[in-house]
Formats: sequence, C-alpha cells, structure tokens
Amino acid sequence: MLTKSEKRRQTRVLIRKYLERAEANKADIHYSQDRLLTSLGDSPDSEFETDCSGLVISAFFWADKWTTFAVKDPGGYNYSGAGNTGSILRTNYKRAVPFDHKFYIGDMALFGTWSHTEHVIICRANGTFRTSKWTSHGQEAGPYEVDIDYRGKPLIVVRAESLA
Repeated sequence: MLTKSEKRRQTRVLIRKYLERAEANKADIHYSQDRLLTSLGDSPDSEFETDCSGLVISAFFWADKWTTFAVKDPGGYNYSGAGNTGSILRTNYKRAVPFDHKFYIGDMALFGTWSHTEHVIICRANGTFRTSKWTSHGQEAGPYEVDIDYRGKPLIVVRAESLA
C-alpha cells in the first residue's frame, strides 16, 4: 500500500513526463477551445486539440490513467470532458500556494480576475517564483515552457487536492 507522499510523488512524475512529452510534440498539439474536451486519454505523443485548461486536465487524467489509485480531476468534473479555467479556480482556490513558497509539479497558476479567469499554466519543475518552470498552451505555438510571470503576475497559484 502506497503512502500519501508516495502517491503524490508518483502523480507528479507522471504529470512532469506528460508535460515534457507534450512540449516535445508541440507541432502536433493544436489549440482549440472546443468543449467537451476530446484530448483526455490521448498520448502526449499523438496529434490532438486542446486549450490551456484542457492540457492541465489532460495531464492529471494521464496520471490517473497510469496509477493504481485515483487522481482527482482538478477541473472538478470527474474527467467528463467539461472544465475550464473557472472550474479549476473554483475547485482548488482553498489550496492557494503563496507566491513566496516553493511550487511543485502539478501546481496551477491562473491569470485574469476572480470573476473572469483567462489562462492557466501548470508547473513541471519544482522551484521558487523565480526558478520553477511551467508549461503553457495558450496559443497554437504551444505547449511550451514558460516562467510563472511570463504574462505578468498570476492571480493565484493553486494545488490540486490529489497533490495537497
């Protein structure tokens, strides 16, 4: 039986590998805000369409798919294909990570306002505000590596329930 710490570690490794593979395959990952999400379960090495929140939810779905334990949908819809930046914020805002703390793989930085979130990126390399590395898929050129403040300071950084 795995401990909670071992489950978090395994989940983070799977998310990191998913994001690294998606970045390496960015030519085949196209930008689309269509719903329902159709990329859930697609290999990051395959061709598919998604947006920023879809990439985040897909990374968690991938981890859920390859573990023997449940990894909850950070979008709050049990991997039904629904979910967006707003649902990621609503589902996770109680687990805010202060900007002066360390960020871990799977943490999510949201941009916009409390009433209108516009973008989400996901941490793929642990670190501080200055040293952590994040993955964005906010346009056709993504997914690609970014720093947390590449669009200005985020509204909030949150940690998913499965990683808390």
